[in-house]
Amino acid sequence: MQVTTNSLSTHLERKGLVSAYLVFGDEPLQAMESADLIRQAARAQGIVERLIFEVEAAFDWQLLLAETNEMSLFAERRLIEIRLKDRKPDKTGSGVLAELLGRDDNQDVFLLSADRLDRNAQNSAWFKTISKYGVTVQVQQIASAALDKWIIERGIAAGLRLSSAAAELIAVRAEGNLLAAAQELDKLSLLVEQGEIDVDTVLNVMVDSARFDVFGFIDVTVAGDSVKAVRMLRGLRDEGTEPVVIGWALNRELRNLAYMAIDVAAGQSVQSVLNQHNVWSSRSSIVRRVLERTSVASMIRLFSDSMRLDRIIKGALPGNPWDELEMLCVNLSGKS
Repeated sequence: MQVTTNSLSTHLERKGLVSAYLVFGDEPLQAMESADLIRQAARAQGIVERLIFEVEAAFDWQLLLAETNEMSLFAERRLIEIRLKDRKPDKTGSGVLAELLGRDDNQDVFLLSADRLDRNAQNSAWFKTISKYGVTVQVQQIASAALDKWIIERGIAAGLRLSSAAAELIAVRAEGNLLAAAQELDKLSLLVEQGEIDVDTVLNVMVDSARFDVFGFIDVTVAGDSVKAVRMLRGLRDEGTEPVVIGWALNRELRNLAYMAIDVAAGQSVQSVLNQHNVWSSRSSIVRRVLERTSVASMIRLFSDSMRLDRIIKGALPGNPWDELEMLCVNLSGKS
């Protein structure tokens, strides 16, 4: 039987423990948390003894069988963990698992863990044995498009209400790493009082309240003061702010400006566009000026440059992130 990571907790509550579990996949956070749920369920049922077997090269499956048999004479019900990592049971291992799980008097619970398993592995005899007597749980990477939602939902579970922009920033900084995203949420839960968490809050926690704040840098750049903007950018770099955070903020600003520029070019008044896009009154004058001085084509080109910058920051394209950030900053400020 196969269950998802999201339904494992409900399955354990409703069905109780079964003979065996296999948690497999290439996403470490979900794998760790799924295994922890099974361990918690075992403790709740009075299983206090836990045996761990690491499957290394030339692992002796017969020795595992012998040790399990010997210890079963003296111990009560146990949780037996078999950590496969990237190794799969051979013919002997498959037979040992079939014997251990197929016993009518088996009281132990087996928890196997493995890295990603391809289709051939999932069609193997040992995998089918576990599926017959127990439960398999496949953990998978979360698609980038779904990561923001995952962060918001996990935040809610931790008592945090994140804005969509705050969740997006955490997702960008984590670069798809769920463990990193979870750690950011843990940090927020410790440092921030309950209530809605916006981008400013996340940035303050991330950059330790840097003297040169990221959004202040964005406003100075949009206002056209290239000299001060470059000085602030270098200050952010010297204070240890990550380029991925600044690149995200620039990309977000340019995306909004591009949409606004398109609306203005379509005949809408600048003020109505500012209202539609919820531009704060404190920023309306600098946003108005950049829309008046920059053509739609130039704004779209700048937005395209910010997406290219994102790929450079993440190592998908060659280039120095800080040099590219400085060039984009100067171009957005309207200076050559």
